[in-house]
Amino acid sequence: MKLSVRGAVAAIFILAMCAICMRLGFWQLDRLEQRRARNAAIRTATAQPPLALDSAAPAALASDPARFTWRRAEAAGRYHHAGDMVVRGRSREGRPGVHLYSPLVLADGRVVMVNRGWVPSPDGTTADVRPLRTAGPVRVRGVLLPIHTNADGGLPIGGRSGADTTWRRVDAEAAAARSPGPLIRLYLQQLPGVGVEVESPPIPEPLPELSQGSHLSYAVQWFSFAVIGLVGLAALVLRGRKTA
Repeated sequence: MKLSVRGAVAAIFILAMCAICMRLGFWQLDRLEQRRARNAAIRTATAQPPLALDSAAPAALASDPARFTWRRAEAAGRYHHAGDMVVRGRSREGRPGVHLYSPLVLADGRVVMVNRGWVPSPDGTTADVRPLRTAGPVRVRGVLLPIHTNADGGLPIGGRSGADTTWRRVDAEAAAARSPGPLIRLYLQQLPGVGVEVESPPIPEPLPELSQGSHLSYAVQWFSFAVIGLVGLAALVLRGRKTA
């Protein structure tokens, strides 16, 4: 049996689409495994006792900070608000906003950058955070997360005034430039809890939901599309045989 030129083109198109759908299905399965691995890492790290960020903190905190990702930690000190950073493009419940990061100076002179939480912003880019400054000593509880090094992360965008300067993300170079002392290469994401206001900004970010997401259902969907395509191709071949 010979397919017409039109039938051959249709068969090639169907096979190509099936291959793409299969590739997307396996990609979603890979994303699922990554999600499961991340969830397991978060559960293991957050189950450990909180780490005190003081002079007795492990030396590995400086030499191998990746080991402490998602580890619960506590820090006490004073905010250095001259180094505040506004990270743009952070929504909450569908509302545009920013995240406010403040350098916290510890008793031994080291500094940890603290993600204090979400602040509403109509344009999702700028915010005057000066009214949110905190005077005096504070104690912060949260989880440690890596400060990445990204070529574009430290590029600020100036707004109406210096208080409106914002970043796409906090990276090591940008944070170190605004730190009044040696910077710990992890930032502390403040968590909701006792003594933390959760109704007025900055609103602390909770731990991520440890679900598997929709990756499995998406994978099944893409594989189903591939099967439908193959069934369609079989129907095309059978019809070609009947007309031959």
